Amino acid sequence: LGNFRSVLTSTEVINGKRITTRKIIENGQEKIEIEEDGRLRSVSINGKDHLKL
Repeated sequence: LGNFRSVLTSTEVINGKRITTRKIIENGQEKIEIEEDGRLRSVSINGKDHLKL
């Protein structure tokens, strides 16, 4: 089988800030990225945090 990639994006406004959550599933790995007003705030891969600002 070839590479499989699924991307689910949702955006909401909380307290005047635009929060974008991107859930990417690729080759059995789940990666969740959270952006706040266009800035990357958090990345977790398979439930483990990899970036915290």
